[in-house]
Amino acid sequence: MSAVTFRSLLQAEFDRRRAANRRYSLRAFARSLSIDHSALSQILRGRRRLTVRSVRALAPKLALDAAAVAEHCAAENDAAILDAIGRPNFRADSRWLASMSGIPLDQVNVALQRLLRKGMVVMQSRQTWIRRVEADRG
Repeated sequence: MSAVTFRSLLQAEFDRRRAANRRYSLRAFARSLSIDHSALSQILRGRRRLTVRSVRALAPKLALDAAAVAEHCAAENDAAILDAIGRPNFRADSRWLASMSGIPLDQVNVALQRLLRKGMVVMQSRQTWIRRVEADRG
């Protein structure tokens, strides 16, 4: 997973533009990205989840190459799955994860394999999947 999140890339680009022009606003930044200013504000504050679709739409406007876009898309899918696993109503089922996260089933399975390989998710049984942070405590 990327050490630099897509959210932090957006924030860094906004800060860079703002340093060059102190009057540069969030609305101007949102306009340059072709996104609603309130949605951008929520993304930057972490109140709105970035989706693969939004990463793919915003990345060209930040001049990211295809490899970086793919890495950030994977990271967003991983984050969504880790978030879902931490929910109290979590069901250990790829189809449930796909419906709850809005990620296609194939991408959920790829992300799960990646998270398992990295040791970020532990499948204790067919019904019990936990995030590694929780596994370390138990």
